[in-house]
Amino acid sequence: MNIRSLTRGDGVVIGAAVLLLIASFLDLYSFDNVPDSVDLPSLWGSGPVVFSVVLAGIIGAALVVVARGLPQAPKIAGLELAPFGIAFTVFAAWSALGNIFDVPGGFDNIGENGSVNAPSPGIGMILALIATLLMAAAALATPLVPALKGALLPA
Repeated sequence: MNIRSLTRGDGVVIGAAVLLLIASFLDLYSFDNVPDSVDLPSLWGSGPVVFSVVLAGIIGAALVVVARGLPQAPKIAGLELAPFGIAFTVFAAWSALGNIFDVPGGFDNIGENGSVNAPSPGIGMILALIATLLMAAAALATPLVPALKGALLPA
């Protein structure tokens, strides 16, 4: 892998993936009127969030960076790695957005008062949304924006 072939956009994708990994260890939920001593789950405590946001985002970022770093990127099922990785990053951003809007999932469909004490998004989920949006935007815009096409490391 030639690191010199990476662009500034790839650097943004890598930075967003690191931010997503850090956010995955922070709180998924936030409750009002709960003492700080209560241990709330991280993003790793929710299967749908782990698979659709964290892992999809990190895998997508890895595919985008590997595709642009290799001289000839391998194909998966006839598809090049970069578009496949971009699709993963967009899916992760879409899933993070959905998890921000509906944090408790199906819990709020239980009854009339199901959403009274429902949780709000925690800092981990908010940072995951920011990271995936940044990652997807950089992955999509790198081939289109001249400023992002520049070399990440000077010669």
